[in-house]
Amino acid sequence: MKKIVSLIVFLSLSTSLLANNGEVASGKFSILNWLILAVFLIGTTIIGERLKTKGGGVDGFFRGGRNLPWWSVSLSLIATKTSVSTFIAVPAFVFSMQGNLTYLQMTFGFALGNILMIFILLKEYYQDNIYSPYDFIQNRLGIKTSQLARVFFTIGATMSQGVRLLGTALVLSVITGQDTLICILIITGFAVTWSYIGGITTVIWTDAIQFIIFFIGAVFALFFAIGDIPGGVGEMISIADQKAKLALIDLTLDPHKTYTLWVGILGCTFFEFGSNAIDQVVTQRALCCKNLKEARKAVGFSALGILTTWILAFVGIGLVAYYHINPLSPEVAASIVAEPDRIFPYYVINQLPNGISGIIIAAMFAAGISTLDSALTALSQTSVMGIGSHAFPSVKAMSEKKVIKISRIAIIIWGIILALLAYIFSHFQGGGLLALGFKVPGYVYGVLIGVAFLALMRKGTFEGILLGAFLAIMTVAWLHFEGISFFWWFPAGAAVVMITALVQWHFSNKKKTN
Repeated sequence: MKKIVSLIVFLSLSTSLLANNGEVASGKFSILNWLILAVFLIGTTIIGERLKTKGGGVDGFFRGGRNLPWWSVSLSLIATKTSVSTFIAVPAFVFSMQGNLTYLQMTFGFALGNILMIFILLKEYYQDNIYSPYDFIQNRLGIKTSQLARVFFTIGATMSQGVRLLGTALVLSVITGQDTLICILIITGFAVTWSYIGGITTVIWTDAIQFIIFFIGAVFALFFAIGDIPGGVGEMISIADQKAKLALIDLTLDPHKTYTLWVGILGCTFFEFGSNAIDQVVTQRALCCKNLKEARKAVGFSALGILTTWILAFVGIGLVAYYHINPLSPEVAASIVAEPDRIFPYYVINQLPNGISGIIIAAMFAAGISTLDSALTALSQTSVMGIGSHAFPSVKAMSEKKVIKISRIAIIIWGIILALLAYIFSHFQGGGLLALGFKVPGYVYGVLIGVAFLALMRKGTFEGILLGAFLAIMTVAWLHFEGISFFWWFPAGAAVVMITALVQWHFSNKKKTN
């Protein structure tokens, strides 16, 4: 209960700071909206505290005792994957000068990636009774390779989660007028608190609540975007068509184009499969179900999260029509060009009625924090039970109570690191969050996907995989330099690692037989 009281004090101070100093808040974000946001944050925290696993030791803290219902895990998976990259950046992409609906082709890959996970690696993970995919790699390919994989994950996760934290901070910055750094610190404080309270169990239940909130928020946003346009849906579609915003399928074979059907079916499928299979931020949830059957239902049902993406893409269409009829001022238009991800929060604060705007802003917070608290538990588990336990063998001899205490300290440390990264990224967001959120993990996640396949085949040596990882990163750097769509980086990186490792493994075995 002390934790809840502390959070309420923290929230009160944060709200007071923002409301008193934020010019936008005092004029646009009403007391009713602040109340809705406060109820969401405090209420979610109290529910998370009530539903946390009582006891259960390390297994309870990091896997929920493998006793969580599949539907809550599935909602948590959707919340974790959706994040700000969908809730803010998708409408921004559609609204942007060159934007249209072609991003929705990526949702085909998002669905296919879940199917691959269900039938390729999920069964293996449950049979091995593991805490993370890196334990699976360790069982098949040895400690050195698993430690390499953990390091790559840590780098990729911290970079991508820093971007997502920045996205949520931008929302708070728009509605309060506060400096981005202050907003980053406040959001990090809530995410750290939720992760600290009860580990993965609290995270999953709070994520499930947050999914419900941001799905409702997305539906409200679309409803009011259409309602604000004279002529409704028909006029909205007509204006969008005039501005060439309704293009959906792009059959272009040019690998430089970011959103084509081939990128969606191939590149994005690899990306989503990798997120499910080797990104501990996501995989950790799938390992919390009672059994394999329940886990498969959780992962399969989570594919329905693409509905939120479609809803928000059409919110973007609504924004195009609304601001065609009601043009932005030159000053605001210039600021949106500089920071495109601010358009949807700007619309919510300036055009929607009090109360409704509070619900949608709470939904944006839910989308951002649900990913951040997930990342904190995953990074804590990887750094303490993975990298830490092998670097410092004394960790294995500690009591579970002490390991959990260290893990909670790690959550705080990772929160500080992610906050610092988000602040750094705030100076490099010219291309928008949607692209940046996919690019930053692109250098290492392809490597991890390749290593997971090698572990499945039980083939490869550390030396071959290390060489393959180096070549894969060089390949991705070249693709980046050539302007090749970042979704192709994932299958390219995986292919280079696998080919290099298998060739080295083949010649190594041939030399032994001779």
